[in-house]
Amino acid sequence: MKKIFSTIISLVMLASASAQTSGAVVTTIPSSFTAEDVVKIIVDVSAVGNLVGKEPLYMWTWFPSEPAPGNGQWDASDESRKMVKESANRWSVTFKPTDFYGKPPSEIPQIKFLVKAKNGNGDQKTDDIILNVDPLVYTPSVFRTFPKVVGIKEIITAYLDQNLATDLTTMRMLPDSAEVSLFNGGTQVGTTKKVALRNEGSKVWAFTFYPPSLFGVPANSVVDKIRIKYKGRGTDVNGSTIPAESPVFEKGLDDLK
Repeated sequence: MKKIFSTIISLVMLASASAQTSGAVVTTIPSSFTAEDVVKIIVDVSAVGNLVGKEPLYMWTWFPSEPAPGNGQWDASDESRKMVKESANRWSVTFKPTDFYGKPPSEIPQIKFLVKAKNGNGDQKTDDIILNVDPLVYTPSVFRTFPKVVGIKEIITAYLDQNLATDLTTMRMLPDSAEVSLFNGGTQVGTTKKVALRNEGSKVWAFTFYPPSLFGVPANSVVDKIRIKYKGRGTDVNGSTIPAESPVFEKGLDDLK
């Protein structure tokens, strides 16, 4: 019984220690990026018990380069790895992966790092954080935008490629318009707008728009997502023409304003 009790105590202590290093919330601007894009990584440690209120904080990274140049020592991080304080318990670092790690894009499929106090002893750190890096090679998809990384103050072209659709409605429908909505989190900003599509040929459809002009969004509005649904005509089992619509497609807006 004493041995079992000791084991339970050990497990509780282990769980408690783990809880003190977990809970980091990570966002990137842009939301997806390649090794040749400049990316801003923001880490919120408000829920990381061992780091709450501690400053400054440092990035410690080990992939795709191990050891990564510039880390310093675990008990004395190099000042070149000091992160920028965004607000209370929110820290950021901005870099281009190819320059930061000194490696070609093909060798940077992921970025692995953690955030720590200058002296990381005593678990003054987050759990490991892994970010995926997009390949430079273009990968076709049923829904895409140009540019790939978009902001609300950019001219955006959205494409629907029916050749790559997997649901029967999208594959078979004759699209003629799209419904476009903006969101901040789960709350819609403004009203849904309907836009006409142009036929690019070979079952590819597109429309181009400038969000401020289409939506008349106030300057102080915060928008983080665009939602698009394609609409048109289809046929029922009797061959009659009926309304048809695609699933909803979503895209993050990466300048957040």
